[in-house]
Amino acid sequence: METFHNQVIGDGGFVEWLPRSPDLTPLDFLWGYSKGQVYATPPPTLQDLRRRITDTCASVTPAMLHNVQREIQTRVQMCIVTNGEHFEQYK
Repeated sequence: METFHNQVIGDGGFVEWLPRSPDLTPLDFLWGYSKGQVYATPPPTLQDLRRRITDTCASVTPAMLHNVQREIQTRVQMCIVTNGEHFEQYK
């Protein structure tokens, strides 16, 4: 607020947020996989891009989702242990 002289654009006003808060969003874990599959080569057409996205979503296995669930549980536990403070997720 001091830096920007109370000129903050936001929905509902100022909200304090940790500068490096842990990422606990499950879909972010699948983004790397999806991005790698969809953009392995540049899609030549919008139709091809849509097909790749659909195929990639269909290729997500129950085992992959289980790994996402396990990783989320690990990160949530780390967040609890640090009382919501920043933590290193990969040591």
